[in-house]
Amino acid sequence: MKKLVELTDLGSVLCVSIMGLTLATTAQAQPQSAPGPISAPNVTLNVQRSSGTCPQTIGLWWFTLPYEGGGEHTVVADTREFADSTKLVSSNNQFAEFVSPLRSDYAGCVGKTRSHEYTFYNVEFKNKKAYFRVDLRKINAPGRLITYKNVVASRPYIRWAIAD
Repeated sequence: MKKLVELTDLGSVLCVSIMGLTLATTAQAQPQSAPGPISAPNVTLNVQRSSGTCPQTIGLWWFTLPYEGGGEHTVVADTREFADSTKLVSSNNQFAEFVSPLRSDYAGCVGKTRSHEYTFYNVEFKNKKAYFRVDLRKINAPGRLITYKNVVASRPYIRWAIAD
């Protein structure tokens, strides 16, 4: 009986040791996730300058939540590089336009973004202002709708949905 207790104790110690080793190995083998939130824009639009000093690119944070038959999109334009404030000046359920007075170092900028891939996002620089537009009429889909538009942290913020 005494030998059985010793074997049981030895088996318990070995079992705990093997489990600990297995967990440590498994924990090391897990892929590391990206640290924290996305801090830089994940979409870049190139600016085609006509005159003056212009930013070379405009960054967008663009997130999509797909669902069956469509998806919800959230886009925030990174206007803070060239402007300190933004306001919504025109909108309906398929179009929104924001205007941002340009800082003095970009006040002479005349130009616009050109993208074959993201034709529904547009930034135009003229008259010492930047105009950021979201135009869902340029998307060929039956169901498209801007569900929310506002200025958040001095940046244009738009949420829109699309469905088949």
